[in-house]
Amino acid sequence: MRHAANIAVLAFAVFCGTAIAAEAPAERVPHFADYPVKAASVRVARPIVPKNWDEDPRLRLLDSVPRGSRTNFAGPHYMAVWGCGTACVVGAIVDARTGRIIPLPTVSGWKEVHDDFQGIAFRNDSRLVVMSGERNEKGYMGQHFYLFENGRLTFLKTVENDGNFVTPER
Repeated sequence: MRHAANIAVLAFAVFCGTAIAAEAPAERVPHFADYPVKAASVRVARPIVPKNWDEDPRLRLLDSVPRGSRTNFAGPHYMAVWGCGTACVVGAIVDARTGRIIPLPTVSGWKEVHDDFQGIAFRNDSRLVVMSGERNEKGYMGQHFYLFENGRLTFLKTVENDGNFVTPER
């Protein structure tokens, strides 16, 4: 009898633990508003392209930053993004004052997307970058969150998914 009572208590505890876990809120994802920076409108210097870059990415970067461009990312920076195939984008962050660039990985492989979908999402008044897809055609499919700070990107987290991005970033 005592054994049956122990099993009943254990079953009840497992049931309650499962019910509590099922109701636990999803982990919060980073939002653009979490990483504010004063928006700027500064004329962008010509990007300094590394000598080891092939001609195609070099020309695509230069074409993505037309003369007279003004900052569009994290205050005094310019986010250049260009296509690299079907469901694929790549980019670079350009320091508006110096022209120095920080290359970004490719993101690709998305399936269903919302109307305003961007493979690399960013804002002028935020230091957050959201890359949606599979980075460099390997690893996890999902949204990859990075913080741009002190001239470099720091990985924050990945939220895995099946390649469908039907809800806009916030």
